[in-house]
Amino acid sequence: MSFQTFSRAKYGFIVAALAVAVIVPTIAFGNSRTITVDNDASGVQDGTSAHPYKEISDALKHAKEGDEVYIHDGTYKENVTVPKGVVVKGDHKDRGKVVIDGDDDKPTVTMKHGSSLSFVTVKNGRNGIRIAEDAKVKLFDLVVKGADRDGIRAESAPRDKDRRLYAEKVEVKGSGKAGIYSEKRYVVLVNCDIHDNGTDGIDFIAGVKAWLEDVRSNDNRGSGWKAVVDGAEIWSRDNQFRRNGREGVEVESFGGAGKFGVKSSKTVDNGRWGIALLARNGAAMGMWKNVYFEKNSSWGNRLGNVSPVVRAF
Repeated sequence: MSFQTFSRAKYGFIVAALAVAVIVPTIAFGNSRTITVDNDASGVQDGTSAHPYKEISDALKHAKEGDEVYIHDGTYKENVTVPKGVVVKGDHKDRGKVVIDGDDDKPTVTMKHGSSLSFVTVKNGRNGIRIAEDAKVKLFDLVVKGADRDGIRAESAPRDKDRRLYAEKVEVKGSGKAGIYSEKRYVVLVNCDIHDNGTDGIDFIAGVKAWLEDVRSNDNRGSGWKAVVDGAEIWSRDNQFRRNGREGVEVESFGGAGKFGVKSSKTVDNGRWGIALLARNGAAMGMWKNVYFEKNSSWGNRLGNVSPVVRAF
């Protein structure tokens, strides 16, 4: 299947489905509640607007599937786990006013299946955000910064929409390792900024299914985007990969079949290749027939714009 065929068949469907995911409100569960958090709270604390909890973790201990947790402005020095089906939001649509600042011995925020997080800054932690195994999660309008390891780390899940990681308008910066690291699962990134991370901006291992659109992965110490094509189904368009220490986009194969496409994107001023094709063993030398590049712009990359298939053992 060519990139053009894929675009016609799937692009409209994916974007329409994601627009619905953003616009349609969370489905209400029976007896769902709104729980309030305010770090200036004192006295009686029951999560009501009159008597909010002082800590996010207290609110989440009492939250059940379908509940929404609203956090008032302030810095909350804690590591939290968002339970199944719980929505967590900053009280205002200013992600800088609510900061969740975690210790580095565990993730600042761990997210379970069906949970969502929006309008906050997630700071520090072993990982900024950990997406639990088999979890469908939505991240919207966030900053994730200063993680000791990966900014967002997504554990494995079935590659279908019922277990999808969807991230829109998310900025990930200053991580000790990758900005976003994903095991085998379904990942959608839209209008995200991933920059100044310690290794790669985005790191997908074998088997990831993904769509990337309007993503800017710049100024990372490794590659802007590293992906293993074996078993993958990855398509992207309208992205930028600039000034990364290694490649703009690094595509690796260990000899397994997969699909990978980059369209209408820019790879500019990277430390090595704009786009590098790396064969990790002899069998991988012939595994590139389903890797597509179309209508991309590339300049200023130190070794060139698109590499030949390079044997990198």
